[in-house]
Amino acid sequence: MQLAQEPLVPGVERDASAQELLEGVSSLVRAVRCIEHRHLIPEGRLRRSDASVLRVLLRDGEQRGGEIAAKLGVDASVVSRQLTALEADGLVSRRPDPADARVGLVSLAPQGKAQLEALYSTYTQQLRTAMADFDDDALLAAAETMQRIARAITEAATSVRRSQPTGD
Repeated sequence: MQLAQEPLVPGVERDASAQELLEGVSSLVRAVRCIEHRHLIPEGRLRRSDASVLRVLLRDGEQRGGEIAAKLGVDASVVSRQLTALEADGLVSRRPDPADARVGLVSLAPQGKAQLEALYSTYTQQLRTAMADFDDDALLAAAETMQRIARAITEAATSVRRSQPTGD
């Protein structure tokens, strides 16, 4: 692959490998969103953000909304609004936390699990078709690399947030 020699943003020093990685990630995100919007998410079905909440509940079980927000790296108010909509749609259920009645525990409802499984089944089929030229070893190696990159970026963002003054 030939890397561009010109900076992506005029006046910003070129770090070719980091900028090419950024461009590659951005292209991948756009491609995934394109598939989602055109093929996978019919009207009235799960949005990506809702699927993320349901996936956390499927993987980790019943928990507080704040825990879900922390795992997704978003504000608790964002997840609270999502949970209200997901509960209204019958995809999650909430009950008071026995340890603290002021807080609710959220669990994945059977309908939520069924919709999440259907979405990911379709998603997997589409991805397998698109990646037909890649064998399982190549796909697993790519997945491992992407997970390492995601962890590194998340850890870097977390350390930057911790080092910033709080304004107190």
